[in-house]
Amino acid sequence: MDYLQFEKGVIKKSWKDRLSIALVFPNKYSIGMSNLGYLSIYQRLNNFDEIVCERVFLPEKPSVPISVESKKPLNFFDIIIFSISFELDYLNIPSILKWAKIPLYPEERKEIILAGGIATWLNPYPIINFFDGILLGEWETMEKPLVSLFLNYPEKNSLLKELYSLPFFLNSKKKENVLVVKEKELKTPAFSMLISEKAIFSNTYLIEVSRGCGKGCRFCAAGFVYRPPRTYLFENLKPLLEKIPPFAKIGIIGFEFVDKDTVLKISKLLLEKKAILSFSSLRIDALTKEFIELLKTTHSVAIAPETGSNDLKKVINKKISEEKVIETLKLFEEEGLKKVKLYFMLGLPFEEEKDLEETAYFIEKLQKLKFKLELSYSVSIFCPKPHTPFQWMPLYPLKILKKKIQKLRKFLKNPPWLKLDSPREAYLQSLLSRGNENTGKLIESYDIEKDNPLSLIKDLEKTAILHPEESIEFNFPWDNISVGVKKEYLFEEWKKAKNKVLTPFCNPKICKRCGACE
Repeated sequence: MDYLQFEKGVIKKSWKDRLSIALVFPNKYSIGMSNLGYLSIYQRLNNFDEIVCERVFLPEKPSVPISVESKKPLNFFDIIIFSISFELDYLNIPSILKWAKIPLYPEERKEIILAGGIATWLNPYPIINFFDGILLGEWETMEKPLVSLFLNYPEKNSLLKELYSLPFFLNSKKKENVLVVKEKELKTPAFSMLISEKAIFSNTYLIEVSRGCGKGCRFCAAGFVYRPPRTYLFENLKPLLEKIPPFAKIGIIGFEFVDKDTVLKISKLLLEKKAILSFSSLRIDALTKEFIELLKTTHSVAIAPETGSNDLKKVINKKISEEKVIETLKLFEEEGLKKVKLYFMLGLPFEEEKDLEETAYFIEKLQKLKFKLELSYSVSIFCPKPHTPFQWMPLYPLKILKKKIQKLRKFLKNPPWLKLDSPREAYLQSLLSRGNENTGKLIESYDIEKDNPLSLIKDLEKTAILHPEESIEFNFPWDNISVGVKKEYLFEEWKKAKNKVLTPFCNPKICKRCGACE
């Protein structure tokens, strides 16, 4: 499909006398085009006159992967960089290279293939052998040294030799500790003027107004790896917001975490433009009158109570009461909102049957309150991630996860407004996120054309960490990757979760306990 016909703001540059970089998102076009990190790097690379960067996605059907802009095959580019946000996308990497007629292993090919993205920060080892190197960190921090090396060392071996010395570069030959590098202060906001009718967030301009979260939810990988939480100054956001045309759709990322004064200024500017806003999920405890005013322009909103169990709220460090959720829904109703989605999770650590009953009871209670809102409920299976306190959590067997889903269905009598995620797919994601280099051999054997990804589960169980020892001394495959948060702090949080003890919100001005601010 020629996606250019559905796009506005695309960057097309001549290849003559320029270094060509393919930026690969190993999933569908619609998903990649709703990923701000991916789109931001695409724009930033094209800001360099010496570089032409083009986008490549997983083809809709088995075929040679070609770029959106010039329709050139993947193996035509000087450098190939994969941007990987989700562990399940690990399974697509071998097929993309196979269809491009590029050997899977670095020593067998002439192409330079690198990877980055938050999934690789957490645990790149299941795919580390497929790449010449992994780039661990926020692009803004890595950009200057990387671009300099790309332009000055176009030959593969010389480039890799130079990359090897960088503190954020990792590959199968580099076993020492590697640092996930981050910006100390956010200056130039991640922003995309490239929009597409075919994106999940159709024709939506995306902008990041803050990064990271200090709420300390123990299940949230982003909350730990993006520490410390940082925000942009309004003076840096204003010029970009002013570029957005009137009546446009805008996706704002991290809006709940900016200070009240910035909320007021952004709200005023966007309300003047009569913008239509969208948010992935709103923090209930961050809603203000000014924020609610902005919500009037959006078609639907989502909030995440996560659980109806007070015990589990203490386990996951989520300080949102039942009363606060109800108060928020009443506020939405008063302000004339129409649709609200509520997100819940099953399979949390130390979860018992009574916790499932309490969640079901809470959902039933919300339904009985007869709000003038169209409420829907989405229940996902929790996946314990590396670099969080729950990396010490033993994985629930798949049959237990299935039983949990069945029990919730039974408690709620399986209503049409309840969406339940697949326990098998969630379990597969957990296995991939807890894998090692041997996991890569199983990923290599997976054939996207013939195989069902769920067929990998039994074999992946042999390479994944199913039952980590409950000890600070236990060695995880990803221990040599430093995201800034100390392992000792994570283990303390694991013990607090076990004892149902809450931790205060992160405050970088007065607290240095986790290590992220050092």
